[in-house]
Amino acid sequence: MRILILPLLFLLSVPVLFAGESDSSYKLIAVEDGDTIIVQIGAKEIRLQLSGIDAPEDVINPKFTKDSGRTGLTKETLLALGKAATDHLKQLINPGDQLRIVGDLNNSDKYGRVPVVAFKEGPLSLNERMVADGYAVVLSRAALEASFKQQLQQLQIQAQEQQLGLWGLHSHSTMLWSDQTATH
Repeated sequence: MRILILPLLFLLSVPVLFAGESDSSYKLIAVEDGDTIIVQIGAKEIRLQLSGIDAPEDVINPKFTKDSGRTGLTKETLLALGKAATDHLKQLINPGDQLRIVGDLNNSDKYGRVPVVAFKEGPLSLNERMVADGYAVVLSRAALEASFKQQLQQLQIQAQEQQLGLWGLHSHSTMLWSDQTATH
């Protein structure tokens, strides 16, 4: 009985996020930052955003400047948060890994990234792992299936309570950054 229930639970936990979605495996080329990866799709390298989450920036760009102005955190502090998030994602996946990608590959966000849910192995997506491990936060305005968003929010609460990842390493700075970023 247990053998039949576990696969069923796994199938039910995979979010249905997009109409017309793709569910295929692709080769990881690189980790760009804590919420962006690059995969090979055919002959093209495509930037994918881990949908529904945000990680601090690890380079100075317009979003970094916006975060810096809104939080009052120093450039060095914000870059340290971003580097920690990027390094953590790089510990979870490596170039050459095959990732299962769920999402509409014809859709892109304002930064030109395709929002997806990405899986390496195990029941949790990389999106969920980054939040559960305390290196990313849930975007409250993200257009996600309700149960998946609720799962991400619960994982964030647990990471905060257990002071995991950035919540333990830089708790005050992470709180300032996350309060500003969770609403955009």
